[in-house]
Amino acid sequence: MGGGESSARAVPLRAGSSVQVPPKNSECPPSRLIPCHAACPCPAPGPRSLPSRGPAGLGSAAESGSDRAERAQITPGIIPKRPGPGGAAAACRDPLASRCSGTARLPAPAAIAGTMVRNMDDFDFCLPSHAQGVLEGLQQFRTNPKLADVTLVAGGREFPCHRGILALCSHYFYAMFSGDFAESIAARVELKEVDPSALEMLLDFAYTGKVTINQGNVEGLMRTSSQLHFPAIQKVCSRYLRQQMDATNCLGICEFGESHGCPEVSSKAWSFLQENFEAVSLQEEFLQLSKERLAVYLSNDQLQVQEERSLVEAVLRWLRHDPGSRAQFLPELLELTHLVSLPDQYLQNLLATEPLVRDSDASKALVARSRAMGQSGTGALKNPPSPPQKLEEVLVVVGGRVLEDGEDEERGLEMPAATRNFAFYNPKSRRWMALPDFPDYNKWGFSLVALNNDVYVTGGSRGSQNDTWSTTQAWCFCPRDGVWQPIASMLRARTNHTSAVLNGEIYVIGGTTVDVVEVERYDPYNKSWCAISPALKYVSNFAAASCLGKLYLVGSCAVKYNALTLQCYNPVQDLWSVITSPFIPKYLSAPRCATLRGLIYLIGDNTKKVHVYNPEANIWQKVQLLHTLHENGGMVALGDRLFVTGGHWKGMDGDYRVEMEVYDCSKDLWTREGSLPCLWLFHSSSSIFMDTSKWTEPFQGDHGW
Repeated sequence: MGGGESSARAVPLRAGSSVQVPPKNSECPPSRLIPCHAACPCPAPGPRSLPSRGPAGLGSAAESGSDRAERAQITPGIIPKRPGPGGAAAACRDPLASRCSGTARLPAPAAIAGTMVRNMDDFDFCLPSHAQGVLEGLQQFRTNPKLADVTLVAGGREFPCHRGILALCSHYFYAMFSGDFAESIAARVELKEVDPSALEMLLDFAYTGKVTINQGNVEGLMRTSSQLHFPAIQKVCSRYLRQQMDATNCLGICEFGESHGCPEVSSKAWSFLQENFEAVSLQEEFLQLSKERLAVYLSNDQLQVQEERSLVEAVLRWLRHDPGSRAQFLPELLELTHLVSLPDQYLQNLLATEPLVRDSDASKALVARSRAMGQSGTGALKNPPSPPQKLEEVLVVVGGRVLEDGEDEERGLEMPAATRNFAFYNPKSRRWMALPDFPDYNKWGFSLVALNNDVYVTGGSRGSQNDTWSTTQAWCFCPRDGVWQPIASMLRARTNHTSAVLNGEIYVIGGTTVDVVEVERYDPYNKSWCAISPALKYVSNFAAASCLGKLYLVGSCAVKYNALTLQCYNPVQDLWSVITSPFIPKYLSAPRCATLRGLIYLIGDNTKKVHVYNPEANIWQKVQLLHTLHENGGMVALGDRLFVTGGHWKGMDGDYRVEMEVYDCSKDLWTREGSLPCLWLFHSSSSIFMDTSKWTEPFQGDHGW
């Protein structure tokens, strides 16, 4: 071909299309190639933007020079330069022309613009709806085969879509389409062993950012998102499972999390099982366990049970569900139930009355040997389990400022000497025992909760005139290790806030300096805090408790002395709502609340009245009055009882008392339970299970109580 008549070369593309580029000896230099997506639903150009073109997108042979000049001016991004020494041919930048005529001399657009507008700053334009509009357009284009560049096939169903969208949302598809795989250029990609219904939901999420998760689809979504590596869906499904966990499903969720690589789910299920083994063992799911799985659970030395016999009773229930095939496992499982620690009378009754034990020579020998060991204190089992912990539910208290002898109001916030500040109360022995001190002495305004039998303290102020600022600090005490460790700081500094545990996470509410009830949540698995939706109505005098899978906040605006407001947080939807309920109490000063048997109990430090809220019936009632007022304390559920702590001033002489009271809900009766071990002006409390045999030092406060 001659130099003047050379034609353009066609460069084949991966998908079969081609683009025309000028030949090497063309007088017109090639334009820049800008990669983009043909399916992007941007607004089309107007009717005058481009004249008719040839099949390859080039200008027609009959097109005049003036037509090309007009297109050069209106084509987006093409700015011709003034003719230079090389003539008009060197100045041409029209990518649609096959060659330059050498006669057109076009004025520079910059020169034209300079005569129309003043020299001003750049104008930045952003269309807020553009990103959403593009996504919506791409979703509509999925129904047009010409505008979808790949079709996924699963379970006999076809799903047209776009490689770029899939690669952005899925590590699996990114690797598939960006690597040297046959699927990277294939028009159809078959996905084997993929649930088509779950795939459809994942694709809809990729284009809309929306998905609805419920009990019916969460397992399928989790499974498929794990297969195809959709991290956003994996994360939200994991959170949904953790929030829906209870005694009826924790075992299944634990196995599901382990099999699908979700350690945060299985870890939460393990923790729930450890804290609620007795309740879990009563469920149908427990009876369906395999022998191997049951042995794993029984071997866990962190199981918390009120009585050691609960392990034996759980094994017998499991055996009775299918005695024909399971009776053979009785000796092996009994060895995991700490028979030596059981009362001799119980073991004797087991031998005399339990048919499963009587019919097994190995089991009878094991029980008899355990009785002998318990009576003599000698001997050893063939395969002894780990020594059982003496886990007992106790009341733990972290104290703040202490009222010293002779102290009066004139001392203000002057910091007293550090005193012992961490102890637990054993209701069985009715004794206070010492625990390692909380490192931040003389603090006030902090909040304490227990999660997975660890104690967490958040926020507060240090209580001196030189340092009264709120803090973001958070601490954790692990009874197994016996040490306090700082954890990740909260996002906001807080004092006089409240905290609660819901679905294995810690929620801290209020206590900041703004007129909004700010809330954040701590995930112990990821060891991080995140902000959640603030409460709808501002309150500064409040308490919170979790009940039946939701968080309840009750309080008022202290300066107005108005009636209480009840607000409820749904963690699945991250939404607050205001609940209107009959007989809600009037104003309460410094309210405190706790949950017991599905009911929320509420008290204040300005009255002896005790109010009870039933979330299912949405109604308030009253129970028996307290014996005395309790200030700056707490209310904690421990077993089937409520413990109320906190001091009060008695008499005109300013005598300060720190009495405790206990409520028996079965009898509707409050009884006095002794006193706190120190004259704490501020403290916070909770309940945990702990090995009481590890902590034997009596707590000696300033007053030696």
